[in-house]
Amino acid sequence: MRKTFKSLLTTVLFALVITALTALGTVKASAVEISADLDGDGTDEAIEYEIREFEDQGCGLTFLTVNGESAIESLQLEENFVADRFSIDIFDSCTKDGVKELLISKGVEELDEIYLFRYKKGKLSKYCQINADELVSQKKKNYIATKGYVFVHGIGNIRVTETFKVKSGRAVHTDAPLTPNKDNEKTTFKTNRKVTLYSDEYVAEKIGTLKKGAKFKLVKFVRDGEGEFTRVCVKSNGVTGWIDTTDFDFSTFIVKNPPLWD
Repeated sequence: MRKTFKSLLTTVLFALVITALTALGTVKASAVEISADLDGDGTDEAIEYEIREFEDQGCGLTFLTVNGESAIESLQLEENFVADRFSIDIFDSCTKDGVKELLISKGVEELDEIYLFRYKKGKLSKYCQINADELVSQKKKNYIATKGYVFVHGIGNIRVTETFKVKSGRAVHTDAPLTPNKDNEKTTFKTNRKVTLYSDEYVAEKIGTLKKGAKFKLVKFVRDGEGEFTRVCVKSNGVTGWIDTTDFDFSTFIVKNPPLWD
């Protein structure tokens, strides 16, 4: 009884929100139909939704159905159903598990939140929420892969493909090192100062020095205890070693022409 009342209350509140937004003036409304096999049973689900743009109020998701049944109450999106940007698509986070996700991207100012929903036993439920520029399919179950930038201290902004563990509906960082992906304009740099090389990421044993002007290739990098990318593996003249960028001030770049934001 309590569950039925909660579902009814959610539906009524949603209807009141949409009614209030509609009163503000609709600039554009368009119903869209898409289909995909969300649960892996070999039959496509029929998905229909509508996103309305309102004057001075961003846009709102006015309805969403899967196989003719309302799925709005299953979404539980933060900040209700209003945002600066909304988009809905189908995504396959894992190519090996046989199911696909309904992807809802919700943008407020400069921040884009991505929500993935899975369909099981006739209902949608939130699988994962993540802030990301772009998601990419991968092969491991219960993982999410993204493409984007990370800031590597002392080097600059590096494009990476990063894999997260899905845990309790959130994307959690793993301890795996990150490597530059092929989208980077360059991964070879020249030092602008003398830099110490260490034997491993724990930077306890010194194995050499890179002179000012030495050329090196960026191999990989790991987070420190604060979650920052300060331990950097490089290769120079056949020697592979690690740089500890905390050897320098955090505002100091150790390379010429570091890749930075536009």
